[in-house]
Amino acid sequence: YEDEKGESQYCHQTTYGMSERLLGAVVGMHGDDSGLIMPPAIAPFQMVIIPILKKGMEKMVMDSVESLFEELKAAGLRLRVDARDIRPGKKYYDWEIKGVPLRLELGPRDIENDSVFAVRRTGGKTALDRGDIVTLVKQQLAEVEIELKRRADEHLQGRIRQLPELKRKDGRLTISSKIEEGMVYEIPFAAEDAQAEAIEVLTGLTFLGDAIEEYPEDLACVVSGQLTRRRVWLAKTY
Repeated sequence: YEDEKGESQYCHQTTYGMSERLLGAVVGMHGDDSGLIMPPAIAPFQMVIIPILKKGMEKMVMDSVESLFEELKAAGLRLRVDARDIRPGKKYYDWEIKGVPLRLELGPRDIENDSVFAVRRTGGKTALDRGDIVTLVKQQLAEVEIELKRRADEHLQGRIRQLPELKRKDGRLTISSKIEEGMVYEIPFAAEDAQAEAIEVLTGLTFLGDAIEEYPEDLACVVSGQLTRRRVWLAKTY
């Protein structure tokens, strides 16, 4: 963690290989007005512990914080402790903008109540039973994952639509209406690479790949007419 001098202590970190494209997708999909939100599965730090210090009780709080840190670290969780000598509000802001999924606060009142106060980056706060902290923290991270997926699905569904009808005229493909900016288009596709390239040239879109879910029933490929359930997504890339 970061001590009062800003130096790292008791730091447990796993190094991940993450492409710039993946990072860009995460920022674009999960960012909000307060900064980044990292999905717990790929977050370098899944949570941060903020000690809430009270004069004369600093050692008791920090001992409890260290014990909490070691227990969560032993459970395979990635976390930090922010023990910098600055106001808690500044720490909240620093970690919020970095997208850490979960913030844990531990102070004298929490210790007295045998609890840890948890704040999810996606919204929502609750007191967790210290005696079952590993299970409860994992549940909080799972709730963050669920909420991020819900938001992403909602955002995505509003931007996916069927590609305007393709027709052949004098041996050439034509499209029935204009392509809209910022949309992802889908088509049933069971043709060759050359025909995919022809669609890209015609529409200005790029084949992104297959959707996770196929069409529920057979549809005619937009080029070959062959029946298929393959659902392919296209969009402009930059």
